[in-house]
Amino acid sequence: MGLSLKRTAGAAAASAALFASAGAVASPAAAVDGRENRVLVVMLDFQDRAHPGPAAVKADFATRYFGADNSLKSYYDHVSRGRIDYVPAVPEKVIGPFKLPMNSVGCDAGGIRLKTLELLKSKGLNQGEDYDSLSMALPRLGCSWAGLGTIGGPVTWIQASKGTANPPVVVHEFGHNLGYPHQPGLVCRDGDLTDCEDGPGGKSPMGAFTAKLGLTATQLIHSGWLTASEHQRVTDSGTFTLRPLYGEQDGLRALEVPFGQDKLVLEYRRPEGGLDEALGGVYSYRVTGDAYRGGRPLRVGANNGDGAVTRLTDTAHKLTISVTTTDAAGARVEISMNGTAVPASASPATPVEPASPGPDTDTPLTHGDHEPPADDDGTTAQDGTNPGTPSAAADGGAHPADAEDAGTHLATTGGNATATVLTMAGASLLLLLGVFMLRGGYSKRSRR
Repeated sequence: MGLSLKRTAGAAAASAALFASAGAVASPAAAVDGRENRVLVVMLDFQDRAHPGPAAVKADFATRYFGADNSLKSYYDHVSRGRIDYVPAVPEKVIGPFKLPMNSVGCDAGGIRLKTLELLKSKGLNQGEDYDSLSMALPRLGCSWAGLGTIGGPVTWIQASKGTANPPVVVHEFGHNLGYPHQPGLVCRDGDLTDCEDGPGGKSPMGAFTAKLGLTATQLIHSGWLTASEHQRVTDSGTFTLRPLYGEQDGLRALEVPFGQDKLVLEYRRPEGGLDEALGGVYSYRVTGDAYRGGRPLRVGANNGDGAVTRLTDTAHKLTISVTTTDAAGARVEISMNGTAVPASASPATPVEPASPGPDTDTPLTHGDHEPPADDDGTTAQDGTNPGTPSAAADGGAHPADAEDAGTHLATTGGNATATVLTMAGASLLLLLGVFMLRGGYSKRSRR
C-alpha cells in the first residue's frame, strides 16, 4: 500500500531569482511543504522470545522516535527544514507488546510483517487509514541485522538489542522508506572522472553509521526539499558561491554541473546546528541520469582526508572545478566548461524546479520483474563491511534460490547497510528492502 501523505495548504513558493548571478532563465517552482507521516510503533514478542523490561523499552522507543532531541522526528525536521513531520499515529505513541503466533528462529522478516498486519487489523488498525508508516520494535533476535526498511516505504523492523532503539539505525531505515539506497562512494582518476572504482561514502546516514551527518544535497533534491533558488544548474563557465547546506543563510546550496548524460552535484558542508561535525568543504556527487537519490560521493586520488574538493578536472568533458575559498558564509567555486575561461563578471545559472515527491510505495515486485535500480549495484553482502562500500561479488540482484523457499531467506546486497530482497511468506513476491547489519566493523575501503 502506498504511503498516505497529508500536505498542508500554502506550500512555500520558491524564489526564481538567482543568487549572485544574472541572465538565467527563471523557472517558477514550489517546494512541497508540511508532509505529515503518522508512524505506528508496535512492540512485538515471540513465542520463544520477549522484550525484557517492556515498560522501559516502550518509553525509550517513544523518545527515540518522537522526542524533541536525538530522535527520528527531530532529525528529519532539521534536515528537511520542516517539510516532513513524523508524528505518533496513536496517543500512547508506542503500542504493545503483543505476542506473535510464531517463533523468532530464522529471523523471518516477511512472516513477522504479515503476522503483525493481521494482528493490527484485528484491533481495527489499518495501514493508510489509521497510520502511514509501520515500525516494528523487536527484542534481540540474534539476526545479522539491526534494522530493515523497505525502499520507498512504509515498513521498518528495528531490533531493541539492548532494550533501546539505536537512533542511527532508526534514521537509516526511515531513509530507505524515503527512497534512499545505500551511498557508497567513488574514487576517480583526476583528469578522467569516469575512470573510477568503489570507495568510501560517509556523507550521510545512508553511508555511515551515525545520525550526526545531514543528508546530502542529492538526497534533499530527490525528496523535493530544495527550492529553485537553492538548486541551480550551471550553463556556462563562471564563479559561484555555495552557502552551507545546513546554514541559516539564503541562497545556493546545490550546484549542478552537466557531465555528459550524467551530472555532478556540488554542495558545501560544515558543522551547523549539531550536524556535519566532521565535515568541512565542498563535496561532489556523481548522479546517473536523474537518479539524485543514488548520488555517489566522488573524490579524486589527489584528494586527502574526507575527499573535500579542491580541484577536479575531466579532459574529455573539458571541465575544471576549483574551490578557491571557504568560510562561514560560503564557498567560492570556479567552473570552466568546454575549455572556456572563467569570466570575471557575475555568472549565470538556471534554477532547477524541485520535484514534488509523490506517494512512496513498497508495492511487491515479482522476481522476474525485479531489477536493481540504476544507483544500486546489486552486489552480495559480506558481513563486516562498511555500509558505504559495496562488496565485489556482483550478482545482478537475482536470487532465484530465495523464491524456492518462501519466507526463509534474506538475500542481502551491498554491505552492512544495504538493499535486501525479501521473499514474502506464502507467496512468490519479492520486496526490495534496506538492511542495517548488526555484526562487524567498518572497513575503510573496498576495491574491485
